[in-house]
Amino acid sequence: MFLTLLILIGVPLYAGSLLLWPWKPCGWCSGSGTNIGSNSRRHGNCRRCKGAKRVQRLGSKQMHRMVQSAKGRKK
Repeated sequence: MFLTLLILIGVPLYAGSLLLWPWKPCGWCSGSGTNIGSNSRRHGNCRRCKGAKRVQRLGSKQMHRMVQSAKGRKK
C-alpha cells in the first residue's frame, strides 16, 4: 500500500520536474565542460556534453514531445 501511494505521488512529481528542469549537469565532466585529461596547458571538450556543461535528463525529450502533441502542435 505504501509503495503504491509512493508511486502514485512520485511519478507525477518527477514528470512535472522534467518539464520545469529538463537539464542536469553533465555527469562525465561534473559540469566543467572539459575532459578528464585537461590541464593548464591542454584543454579539450567533454565527449558527452561537448563543452555545454549540461545534458538532458532521462525522459525530458519524451515529456516535452508529449505535451506538444497534446497541445496539437507538430514538431
